[in-house]
Amino acid sequence: MRRSKWFCLVIVLFPTVLHAGQIFGSVTSAGRGISQAGIEIHCGGSVTKGVTAGDGSYRINVVQQGQCTLTLSGYQGSPSAVVFSYPNPSQYDFELVRHPDGNYELRKR
Repeated sequence: MRRSKWFCLVIVLFPTVLHAGQIFGSVTSAGRGISQAGIEIHCGGSVTKGVTAGDGSYRINVVQQGQCTLTLSGYQGSPSAVVFSYPNPSQYDFELVRHPDGNYELRKR
């Protein structure tokens, strides 16, 4: 009986793990990569966090699929952009632009 319960749990939960997507890309400003920028991806009620590497690149595994919001934490105006999580990796490259009022914006490149 116990084995069948575990088997059922594995069958139900395992496909969810298989469908996890990866979102990757880079964040630059004035042509230079932004290092150590905090990234949050809000998707399906969950939040996945990451940080850009020294060259501004990032690679984050997102469990949920569908429309998500990528936000750079620590920047005035909470710059964000809509991204999509699929079973296959999705690339999103952004330019961080500062407005005269001091707020930042993420623009897709």
